[in-house]
Amino acid sequence: MATGLALLMFAVIATGGWTIDGLALTRPEDALVVLAVVVAIRAFVAPIPLPRLRPVRVVGVGVVTYVLLMDFVVLSRHAALQTHALDLGQYLQVIWNISAGFGARTTLPPLHFWGEHLALVFYLLVPLMWLAPGATALLVAQTLVLAAGAVAVFAYTVRRTALADERVAAGFALLYLVNPSLHGVNIRDIHPQAFAITFLLGAVAAFDAGRFGWCALALLLTLVSREDAAIAVVGFGIWLALARRRWALGAAVAGAAVLVLYADLTWVMPYFRSSPYPHLNRYSHLGASLPQILGTLVLEPQSWLPLTLSFQKGMYLAALLAPLGFLPLLAPRVLAAALPGLAMNLLSFDHVLFSYRSQYQAFVLPFLVLAAVDGYASLHKRRVPWLSAGRALAFGFVASVVLTARTVN
Repeated sequence: MATGLALLMFAVIATGGWTIDGLALTRPEDALVVLAVVVAIRAFVAPIPLPRLRPVRVVGVGVVTYVLLMDFVVLSRHAALQTHALDLGQYLQVIWNISAGFGARTTLPPLHFWGEHLALVFYLLVPLMWLAPGATALLVAQTLVLAAGAVAVFAYTVRRTALADERVAAGFALLYLVNPSLHGVNIRDIHPQAFAITFLLGAVAAFDAGRFGWCALALLLTLVSREDAAIAVVGFGIWLALARRRWALGAAVAGAAVLVLYADLTWVMPYFRSSPYPHLNRYSHLGASLPQILGTLVLEPQSWLPLTLSFQKGMYLAALLAPLGFLPLLAPRVLAAALPGLAMNLLSFDHVLFSYRSQYQAFVLPFLVLAAVDGYASLHKRRVPWLSAGRALAFGFVASVVLTARTVN
């Protein structure tokens, strides 16, 4: 039955589907959802034996498969005119202008782009314009960087003293690669903050490995992804303080990130724009400036807590947690690192910020994945008969497939 559903899905993709007696079979994602449910039921009734493969090889094959499939999706979308002037066209123009010596200029609208977004990471993409000018190189580069995050997840997981199991580490690397939020970020154009996903995962893996220089470099790359990436670095500081008990270092990192954010929004970007930073208008109900917004968050929680309690935002949180088997909830010290990024999304009325497939999950997803790893370790220790760590991980895979099914269309 599973084989038949898989063949049906590929047939719909290849032919566009059919209509039989008024029943439309034109959505391959529907077949994928049914396939995921069938496989899940089969595995629950009688566990499916997994082939004995080297975990490192599994991760390598997973990364290569992800790159090939996702590049096919993003490049075919681009060829079918499904990419956008905002943001792919604008970002391509900025990077090409830098490569040609014209500076970070854009005509959408006409201004120096560092006044719109301080995405200094674009300088690293300039050589692509010399080698292969056009959007294709940028789309492929984004896919490669996001896929590399699986290697960091594997390295982090295998070093966890409670796990020390490369098979589990490979499982989490694959779980990262099938994450619906990752796919949503990857598929729609390119975005500078998307690179922060891998940079943050790399920073954590490097810190745990004692490679502090590489950790600092990864944090610097995160900061130059975009001006608001400093919020994710605040999350890293929280992770240092709570998950690794490096209180002073964590406070220093978080404090430095807040200062960088303040400088960028108050002086650097207004200099290039010749006007105030525009994107704080998403939080105008909290204040007109960064200090006012932070003051409201600290001193007036009654004014913003109701904003985070809507049904839609609850579903958003569920869509973030389900693909990870809700395991992050068992590791609150690590999960706390996601709070700055989550706050940025939940405190806004802009629906795109709390869409689980939007690029605004780039500052949230890395910490959720890390928390899932620690949550798995916690559940594994407890040995609850009816809720094993393996079942939670399997549920995460099924939920990921269901929530990312639209990717196959």
